[in-house]
Amino acid sequence: MRVEWFVDLFMVQIVNFLTTTFFIFNSVFANEYQNLNWNFENILYPKEDFHQQFPDATTGSNSIIHIVWVQQHGNQKSIQYSRSNSEGENFSQPIQVNSINNNIIAHSQSGPKIRAYGNTIFIIFMMSNSNNYESIYLSTSEDNGNTWTQEIEIGFPDQRDVYPDFEIDSNGMIHLVNYSFHHNWHFDGVFYRHFSPDSLYSSCPISIDIISNDEEPCDCCQPDLAVTDSNDIFIAYRNNISSIRDSYIIKKSIQDSIFSVPTIIAEHNDFISFCPTSGPVLALNNTQIAASYYVFNGQNSFLNFSNLDSLNFNNETILNDNFNQQNFPYPIIFDNYVHLVWVENIAGNSDIFYGISELEENSTIQNIQRVNQDSTFGFATQKDPILLKNDNKIFCFWTDGRSGDFQIYFSKASLDSSTMKNNNTEKLTFPPNFKLFSAYPNPFNPITKLRYDLLEDGFVNIAIYDMLGNLVNNLVSANQSSGYKSVQWNATNNQGQPVSEGVYLYSIKVGDFRQTKKMILLK
Repeated sequence: MRVEWFVDLFMVQIVNFLTTTFFIFNSVFANEYQNLNWNFENILYPKEDFHQQFPDATTGSNSIIHIVWVQQHGNQKSIQYSRSNSEGENFSQPIQVNSINNNIIAHSQSGPKIRAYGNTIFIIFMMSNSNNYESIYLSTSEDNGNTWTQEIEIGFPDQRDVYPDFEIDSNGMIHLVNYSFHHNWHFDGVFYRHFSPDSLYSSCPISIDIISNDEEPCDCCQPDLAVTDSNDIFIAYRNNISSIRDSYIIKKSIQDSIFSVPTIIAEHNDFISFCPTSGPVLALNNTQIAASYYVFNGQNSFLNFSNLDSLNFNNETILNDNFNQQNFPYPIIFDNYVHLVWVENIAGNSDIFYGISELEENSTIQNIQRVNQDSTFGFATQKDPILLKNDNKIFCFWTDGRSGDFQIYFSKASLDSSTMKNNNTEKLTFPPNFKLFSAYPNPFNPITKLRYDLLEDGFVNIAIYDMLGNLVNNLVSANQSSGYKSVQWNATNNQGQPVSEGVYLYSIKVGDFRQTKKMILLK
């Protein structure tokens, strides 16, 4: 056994010295979602030494995909637009939307937004106005994105209007929500208004009365707005009641002049003394509304849904119960299913994950899959994911930093609604390959997590050795099903006794697959 171990260790050291291995995401999804395969990945528009971040996308007439993002080169930022009428196979040469060379303002959950109404495309974004205040701007295209109007300020010049979100209703009216601040950054309130593209100030802003002596919206977590086919308005936001920052929702029917009393989406008593910069996101159909949101306590994200009339959210489920950190969930609804993407931090690596849930009581997140093909580049490398349904395909766009420069990546999968019926509740996970990841944290004291991917079912052996090849702890020795796995080591031996500080080796063996890595225990 010792001889076999040293041979393996020698080969590992040679391989680590000569090569760095990248594993390609070869999808093997069959089962109940056999037509949903995230096996296509591409860069939208690669541009060396440019950062491209914060994508948003929509579907227009003739199933054209329209996408907008922020591009940065040095200190210069711009709003870029592209489109595809070839099912995402090719995207057009980007067009710069903003014509005024003021400072574009964008960050996570507050990048540009794009919506479509027929052949008319709308983009809103933030930049500094002539008073050097943050403000909201609108640019439109009436020829499916070929040409764009000069941007028009739709925020109010004498105040700071930030965190906008908007939707277009069935009559072509624009519905806008945003936060507003005084010049000294004193929070002024949450404002809603609607207007037609031809009369930008046809209605006065409605001050949403959700501020009292002991509460106000968390002022750096973006609100989200959704509109039904009957033009009912829903706004979700993160509240701040003495640093308890749970998610709430309000509603305004078309015949009402004011919004309803706020309703809590889920009561986690989420105490945070700082702003988590992550607000709730809504999706709806004709009868139900879903909300996804991040909870700081536990650092997990959840899905919850309710009937449109009652707003009684009592169907909460965690996105992934594998004890990894999840944030920035993004849902869409069709065929009575919620499709979600989110960012998941696994052992220091941030990846984009996808899951699906029925809009039924006691439903769980099923068919969890990693969307991005590469997961080896560390924290916040993959971020800002969104979903878009276009005909019989579903697209995921996100910001990806695997090349060193942030670029917009996208993946797509084919959909067949007939395969989404009569599913069991088994959660499916299919990693791209066998793989052992770096320990996290490393160095550590006294606990570290070892993450590994199993392509297939098999007998798994994970063992800890000292540098002399002596067995320290046999962590795993059992049959396991395929999936994304992890195990913790608490720096003890097989007898439960603490081990001394130093360098240790951990090895995985599954069938013919074997891999070994180093970790350092500090005391």
